Parts: sequence; structure tokens; C-alpha cells
Amino acid sequence: MYEGTHIIFEPFGSLAEYVEIIGKRKANKVFCNKDLSSEERDYDFTLTNNYEEATELAVNGYKDGLDQMMSANVRITHRESAPKNMPDVNVVGYAPHVPNAIAGYPMSMITKKPSEQKMKVITILYYMSAHCGTDANRFVVAGKKMLDVITTLETQGYRVGLNVMNTYTKSNEWAINSVQVKHWRQPSNPLKMSYALIHPSFFRRHGFRWLETNPELTDRGFPVGYGKALYDRYGSSMKRREEKLREIKLLEPNHFYIEFQYVYQNTTEEIIREMGIGGNK
Repeated sequence: MYEGTHIIFEPFGSLAEYVEIIGKRKANKVFCNKDLSSEERDYDFTLTNNYEEATELAVNGYKDGLDQMMSANVRITHRESAPKNMPDVNVVGYAPHVPNAIAGYPMSMITKKPSEQKMKVITILYYMSAHCGTDANRFVVAGKKMLDVITTLETQGYRVGLNVMNTYTKSNEWAINSVQVKHWRQPSNPLKMSYALIHPSFFRRHGFRWLETNPELTDRGFPVGYGKALYDRYGSSMKRREEKLREIKLLEPNHFYIEFQYVYQNTTEEIIREMGIGGNK
């Protein structure tokens, strides 16, 4: 990153954990005695009337948006690591192995040996932050595509986890969080994923509350505009930002990175190809 930039990174293991922790925190020293954007009544910007309404959607699922998500292909074939029976020879079995029997070998019976197939486990890191001028309905379009990406990969035999990342940056301090929305062991649940995938309050209320309460924040310029998105602050391309996130260990080897703007503008097939899943970019 930039020389001397202070990087704050806080991961959360689930949406429930995220909402609970930031709901208990007090405003940090940067936002103490400031007007908090997470609590402002700006429906057009957040699509919720207040922070409490956003929390209810996060906890119970975004039911009104579920029909929009279900308009994508969401029929999932959830594949376990299925054992396959491979031919083998042993002292007992269901049929003779004639060459071995003629040669007098004790291993002269054909049997079947279970063979466990390796699972293809991946995690997608979806960066959904956007500048304040972004139309809230664009989150819906992009979120529907991300659900379709996960569905498509799972029908191809992948076990897919999904983490959603938000960033808020100033020139000398970057604040980043990551929320696990779906563990790779879990089948997709569109209702539980709906709020984090398509609702702007995930970023514009809960994301703001995280920034307002993170105890490590030090840059007193954040209350003015809440910083810039990562793509406005660093790198000429999504690939360049991905490389830097890997450099500072925010992306692990089996993590695949994609950004909201790219998802909004491209097809499911193009998104999967851009992430390099199943082959080279």
C-alpha cells in the first residue's frame, strides 16, 4: 500500500456476529460527539428508515428483496464429496482375478475399494463498497448476479464460501472489514444472504456503524464523507487492488476476489472467468 498508511482490518465470522458486536460498541474517539450517518433518516440513500430497521433485515433476512434474488438461477445441486468404488484385489471379493489365481497369488479376488474424491473448496471475497452517488438499485442487480455465480459454481461441484468486504479510506488510514455471509460447508440460503448481497444498508448503515465504532480508528477526517472507496484511492485496476490485498494477507490462496462495479457490468460467465476459477485469467 502507500508508505506509512495505517491499515485496519477486522474480519467477522458471520453476519449475526457482525451486527451483534458493532451494536454493542460505543462511538470511537474519531466519531464521539459527531452526527452518525448510520442513524440518519435517509431512505433514498439506504432503503431503510433507520438503523433498527436495517438490523431487523440483517437478522431476519431481506424478504422483500428475496423475490428479486430468486429471479436469478438459484436451483442448487449441493454436492458432497461422494465416494466412488474403485476395482481392487484382495484375499476376498465378489469375483476371481483369473491371472492372479493362475499364478497362485493369495490376492486373487476382485473387490471394490471406496475412493474419496477431493472437494473443490473456494471462498469468494466480494468487495461491494461504492461511492455515495451510486444508485441503490445497482446493489440489487449486482447481488443477484453474485447469487447466480455461487449457484453456477456449486452445480459444477465447487463448495463455495462468500465473504463481503467493505472499505473506508483516507490518505493515511484505510479501514477494512470482511463479513462471512456463507461458509463453504453451508448450502446457499438466499433469504439469509439477501441483506448482505443486495441491500445498500449493509454498507450504508452497518458498514458506517462499524467505522463509527471501530476502536482502532485514528484519522479525524473520517466524519467528513466517511472516506473514499478503495477503487477511488488505490490502483488503476481491479487486478492491481487484488494483488495488494494478497500482499497484505487479506486474501488467502484459495480466495477469489471480485468487485461490485465489475459484477454489475458483466455476466455470470464473465465474472467467473475474471476471478480465474477453474483456469487462468
